Amino acid sequence: MGIAGLREHMNSMRLEISTQRQRLLGRTERRGSQTGFPTWGAFAFGGIFVAVGTAIMLVGLRVIPVDPKGVHAPWWVLTVMGSVFALAGLAVWGMAVRQWRSEQRRRETEQRNPGEPALADYGWDITGFTPSRWSRAAKALAGAGGLTLFLSIFNYWAFFAKGPWMVKAIVFLFDLILLAVWWEAVVRLGRALKFGGSRIEFARFPYRPGEPVVLRWHPADGIVQARKGSFALRGVEEWFEHRGSGKNRSAHLVQEEFWRATWQLDEPRLFTRGEIVELRFELPDDAPSTRLSTDKDKPVFWEFEVNLDLPGLDFEETYLVPVYGPQLLNRFNPTVSSTPLAKPRQLSVSWGG
Repeated sequence: MGIAGLREHMNSMRLEISTQRQRLLGRTERRGSQTGFPTWGAFAFGGIFVAVGTAIMLVGLRVIPVDPKGVHAPWWVLTVMGSVFALAGLAVWGMAVRQWRSEQRRRETEQRNPGEPALADYGWDITGFTPSRWSRAAKALAGAGGLTLFLSIFNYWAFFAKGPWMVKAIVFLFDLILLAVWWEAVVRLGRALKFGGSRIEFARFPYRPGEPVVLRWHPADGIVQARKGSFALRGVEEWFEHRGSGKNRSAHLVQEEFWRATWQLDEPRLFTRGEIVELRFELPDDAPSTRLSTDKDKPVFWEFEVNLDLPGLDFEETYLVPVYGPQLLNRFNPTVSSTPLAKPRQLSVSWGG
């Protein structure tokens, strides 16, 4: 693409900057690696669910004999109930394994590279970030399947065991939510099938507060003609909110945006195979550092998000961006200046092959 074409596309983009805090809706992927329990405690907590769930499941399968007179539900209901408990325990074990790996990586990296806490914080590829093509779809399908199993017990109670009308109404409402969950899972699977892998390359590692963030985005193969879209760099704080008490106590993932710069694409744009889109952002001087393995503070991370309006399924993807404080030794980018830029609104974008 020539200079004229480059300027034309730059003129078609408009910049929006937001410093207002707002919660991000529909977020289910936890970025922080800590569970809030000691690692052994997370394994023990998950083990209780696995043990109880397995026992109930074996009762339902009639492997463990019990007096049928004491069972007031079909055997399959017990099997499903046990499966739900066991799957919940396995999910906790998965988080415990992630936490254990994070702690191992932090200890090993601190010994090998004591001046590079960025590498201890997260398992970065210092050249870029490639999101898993199938991970989000697999997690969505697994979540929808688990919720289906869980609600099947209440559907039996409401519609086959002649439950009261109030129970029927509540279960029907949750069944509608389940349909929405399945729809989202199918959409994510469709996106994984339609789009190939995408990636961003880092111009440096890590990025520093108050300095330029230059990202080179490699579009997925399935992206051809975009009607409009957006490219955003945002800072996010993450935590869990606990609601209810006793047996009704539950934890809900919260991710709250505290800063965002967005390039808006308002005109149709044709993407050619192998094209690279380079975007430049300026971080504020007081931008918080990424902390994904913290066990004391709320996790903080920076992400680059691409949303494109396409024929059929739209493209949506997020990529983690390493932003860490100036105390880091920049051994990977010795030629890059660390002088902060004075004008944070001078952002740019370019398109090239």
